[in-house]
Amino acid sequence: MDADPTTDPVARAGAAAASPDEPAGVVPGDLEVPPDWSQRTDDDPAAVAAMREERASRRMRQTIRDMLISMLVVSGAVVLLVAPWDRGQPDPVRVVDPTPVVAGARATEAWPVLAPVGLPTTWRCTVARVSTAGDGQDVVHLGFLTPTTTSVGIDQSATRQLSFVRDQTLGGRPAGSAVVGGVTWQKLETPDGKRRAYVRETDGVTYVVSGGAGWNDLTTFTASLVPG
Repeated sequence: MDADPTTDPVARAGAAAASPDEPAGVVPGDLEVPPDWSQRTDDDPAAVAAMREERASRRMRQTIRDMLISMLVVSGAVVLLVAPWDRGQPDPVRVVDPTPVVAGARATEAWPVLAPVGLPTTWRCTVARVSTAGDGQDVVHLGFLTPTTTSVGIDQSATRQLSFVRDQTLGGRPAGSAVVGGVTWQKLETPDGKRRAYVRETDGVTYVVSGGAGWNDLTTFTASLVPG
């Protein structure tokens, strides 16, 4: 008698094995074998420490890279701002040509207007103007910088104001006399010794050569003065 597969356990097992829907050797309903968790390294202290060290190293490299990029950006901005000023820095001294002022004064004034002649090119004229004294008389002023960038200039006028010499010499006091270019000049010096002057009055015209330059430069400038 054939076994009834619906009631015989052996027959049921055989039928299951022969079923085309199930692979051989697998019992329906059985769970898959779980992975061998003993092979995982997640909880291995050494592996965890290594992973942390690697992450920290990556973060450090990223931080350093970001800092370098930021520094390059800032340095580039600074170069753009500073570079134009480093190329061809202009001379801050404003040099003027005294010729038009001197020529105009000599054509206008009835007295000899002095101006330097033959000074080296290292002497630079920075001021050339005609102003008016308190009594209405013209004052011709020429200002120069010496080769050592100290100041020296001449103020000349037919003014009769008693304060003219005092104002031009900043209260200079008598310091003797000197012959420069065959002409005798009175020497004046401020109490602090920072400014010196040569003063000469002739035919109603007062000439004051003064400045912060030393006596040697003051003498050189005075010796170069000639009338038109």
